Amino acid sequence: MGLVEHLHPVLAEVDYRNGSTKIVFILSSFMFFLGVAVGTSIFSSLTWTYRNLRAKEKLFWCLAVVRAVYGIFCTVAGIWAIFIDTELEKDVALGTSPSSYFCMTITVGFFLFECIAILISDIIYRKVSILLNIHHWISLLGFSTLMLTEGAHFFGTTGLILEMSTPFSAICWTVLKAGKADTFFWKANQFILVHTFHLRSVVECFLWYKTYQHWDRVWEAMPLPVFSFLYTQLVLVTFLMTPYWTYKKTQQMITPVDWNFEDSEQNKGRNGSAKKVN
Repeated sequence: MGLVEHLHPVLAEVDYRNGSTKIVFILSSFMFFLGVAVGTSIFSSLTWTYRNLRAKEKLFWCLAVVRAVYGIFCTVAGIWAIFIDTELEKDVALGTSPSSYFCMTITVGFFLFECIAILISDIIYRKVSILLNIHHWISLLGFSTLMLTEGAHFFGTTGLILEMSTPFSAICWTVLKAGKADTFFWKANQFILVHTFHLRSVVECFLWYKTYQHWDRVWEAMPLPVFSFLYTQLVLVTFLMTPYWTYKKTQQMITPVDWNFEDSEQNKGRNGSAKKVN
């Protein structure tokens, strides 16, 4: 039984090759994550920490929760692809399944939401994270190409597990903004977060190994656009992004600092560490 059958049997019967179906699922995914962001903003406004964040930090807070939700989905999908599914590996270049299509459409919808949100944030607040933009835009273009050309679904679904660090990153940042970086909970979460990045490196090596195992099929049958995006992204995450983020999160575990808003110390009166004065 595939992953989507566990969600709802009807999902296994959908014609995912139909262009209209893909658009519907992508837009549904986009609207879902938009709803998570809006809902997060509404419920978080009930907390003292959130109300005292600056506007750009409130946006980042909502995006952190959205990423955490997506990260949980990716972790489940990635575990399924690595340890349970056996069909996709029969043809790593062109193999597909209802579950892989579902994962790809959800992922494209997420990265569409993320890229739009980051673009708006960069324009309004004039602060650009180069690595984050590279990662998200390449992911959007790569997964879109992968879905449209119907190639490399094995690598696409397996690679989703690289987002396993995202929920812990969200917890790290939100707890840090609440001024609880000295608690056991934050330190334990940070310890797990650092090790998820170590596991990311293991998964990346696994993807390179699968490439080596199936190289003849990859070179012979994988569509060139998919090949280009897949291995550009894999090179970047293996040799640049994961090592850099591992270093930064390890450093943050030792010295709790908000790397996303390094001026927070100069703005404590306007951010989440503010204390209510009677």
